[in-house]
Amino acid sequence: MLQSAERALRLVRLVASRGEMTLTEVAGALQVSPSMAHRLLRTCAEAGYLDQELRHGPYTVGPVLRQVTADVARGSTLPDLLGGVLRQVAEGLLETAGLAVLEGRNIRFLLTEEGSQLVRIAHPVRTVTPAHATAAGRALLAGLSDDDLAARYQGADLETVQPGTIQDWAQLKAELKKVRNRGWAIQVGEAQPGMAALAMPLRDGFGQTVAAVTVMLPYLRLSRSDDARSLARRLRPYADQMERRLVLAPSQARH
Repeated sequence: MLQSAERALRLVRLVASRGEMTLTEVAGALQVSPSMAHRLLRTCAEAGYLDQELRHGPYTVGPVLRQVTADVARGSTLPDLLGGVLRQVAEGLLETAGLAVLEGRNIRFLLTEEGSQLVRIAHPVRTVTPAHATAAGRALLAGLSDDDLAARYQGADLETVQPGTIQDWAQLKAELKKVRNRGWAIQVGEAQPGMAALAMPLRDGFGQTVAAVTVMLPYLRLSRSDDARSLARRLRPYADQMERRLVLAPSQARH
């Protein structure tokens, strides 16, 4: 099994580097029989890492591999593209702001800018947190279709981060519906004691949610529904500005 996995990885690298390869070329490059090469090619194609447009034609890079490449590239380009606006968020709202992306069932903060309030949230860059427990994560999960969401979790239990964290699948889906309807997500004390956050999804020129901008603050400053609506109104212009940058520079955001 390990040998087959190694061959499959080598195969994907070969096709990615050459652009396309036939069954005969794969068999020769990997030094395997044509039947083994065919099994490897079909396995990689069924998983989406390779593609074959014509039945007996060459194999090319598949949609899953393209998406993986885009996700990796996006993690390095988004801070450059949106970092300046994120600083404006922290300066304008006086609260700590962050830029997060979705990684499996978690979120990762690519960049944070600390606010200037006397009592504020300090959040380290690259922190990984379960998506369902965070405002940024819910903003990102809300951008997925029901099928994509189900495939991402595949029946996995929702991790308990804090006592009040959403643990029920139906409750999470209901919360994500609210996010889609109002355009922003919120959590109060579910990811970290005493901390609240409000986040908005950021869509690129293709309409895909690629990141979320979030404002993190002590929960006492976001304890009422009026507080949340007010913060959302103030955050919206910055989120719109970020999305305009994503739309104008899709190649930088997606590669």
